Amino acid sequence: MIDVRVAGYSLREILTAPPKISDQLDGVCRTLSLQVQNSKHIDNLLGKDVELYKGAERLFFGKIRRRGLNVSGALTLVAYDPLFHFKKNTDDFYYKKGTVTATKVYQDLAAKTGVKVGKLANTRVVLPALYYPKSEPNKIAVDVLARTKAAGGKNFWYRFDPSLKNFGLQLFERVVPTTIWAFQVGVNLTDASYEESAEELVTQVKLVNRETGKVVTKKNAKMLEDYGKLQHFEEVDKEQAASMDRKATSLLASLSKIVVTSKVSGFNPGSMPMFYSGDVIYVEERQTGMMGAYHIRNIDQEYVSENLINIAMDVEKTASIPDVQYDTATVNPNAEKPKKKAPKKKDTKKETEKKK
Repeated sequence: MIDVRVAGYSLREILTAPPKISDQLDGVCRTLSLQVQNSKHIDNLLGKDVELYKGAERLFFGKIRRRGLNVSGALTLVAYDPLFHFKKNTDDFYYKKGTVTATKVYQDLAAKTGVKVGKLANTRVVLPALYYPKSEPNKIAVDVLARTKAAGGKNFWYRFDPSLKNFGLQLFERVVPTTIWAFQVGVNLTDASYEESAEELVTQVKLVNRETGKVVTKKNAKMLEDYGKLQHFEEVDKEQAASMDRKATSLLASLSKIVVTSKVSGFNPGSMPMFYSGDVIYVEERQTGMMGAYHIRNIDQEYVSENLINIAMDVEKTASIPDVQYDTATVNPNAEKPKKKAPKKKDTKKETEKKK
C-alpha cells in the first residue's frame, strides 16, 4: 500500500494523483509532488513534515514548502527532503590546514544546517586549508568531493536516506555494483530515446580581467576545425586573476562536448528498490543501440501502487565527476596583505647644498 502522511495523519484517501519523487544529480535535494482534494478541513500544510511509505518502507521524508490551488479545486503540495537546508544556509565556512577531509567538512555542514547525519564514509584524503566566505553548503559539499577526487582519491557522492533504518545524510563511494537492475524491452522498458546535439557546443573560451587587462584564450583545435569558432566569453574579477588559465582550461573541457541525451521510461513492478540519481542500471534496447550499464542522471518515480511504479530517467554512460565550485577556496580572505613600502624621502638638506 502507498501511503502519504503529513504530521502523522494519512492523506491516502484524498490523493487525486500518484505521488511523484523527483531526483536530479545537479539538484540540491529530492522533491515529492502531491495532488489532493481540497477541503476546508485541511489546515495550511506549509512547513509540516511529510512521509511517503510503500508498505512499511519509508521512501521520502521532508517538509512541505509549496502549496497551490487551481480553478478545478485541485490542491498541489511540493515537499523537499532535509538537504534543502544545504541551499538555504549561506555563511562563512573555514577549515584549517592539516585536518581537512571531505568527511569532516560534511560533519560540519550538517551540524551548522541542522541536517541529521547518517553514515559518512571516510574519504581519507587530507585537503589544504579551505576558505568559503559567504558560501552555500551545497556547493561546498560538491567542491570538497571534487578536490578529493582530483587529489588522487576515490569518487564519492552524497544523498539523504529517508529510510527508518539508515535515516540521515549519507556519504559513500560511487562504485559500479556487482548486480545491476535491468530495464528490457518486453519486460519493464516502455520507451527509450537517444539524441546527440552540437547546438550548445563551445570551441573557444575567452576570459578577460578588465582591471589588469589580462586575456586568456583556450581553443579546442579539433572542434574548431569541424564546427567553426563558437566562443564562450567571461569577465573575471581580480580575485580570480591568478587562476584564469586553469579556469579557462576547465571551462573548455566541460563546454567543448557533444551533448548526448539518453532517456529511458519503464516501470518497477515493486520488486526493485527505489532508485536515486547516480545509481547504475542496465538498459537493453536495440533500436536506439542502448545496451549495457548506464548511470542515472535525473529520475522521476510515480507511485501508482505497491506493484506499479512508473519511472522516467535521463541516463549517461559515464558517471559524472563533480567540478570544483570555488577556484579561490584556498586563498584566505582574512589574511593581511603585505604593506607597500613607502617611497624613501629625499634628503632635502643635501639637495639644497648641491644647488649652492
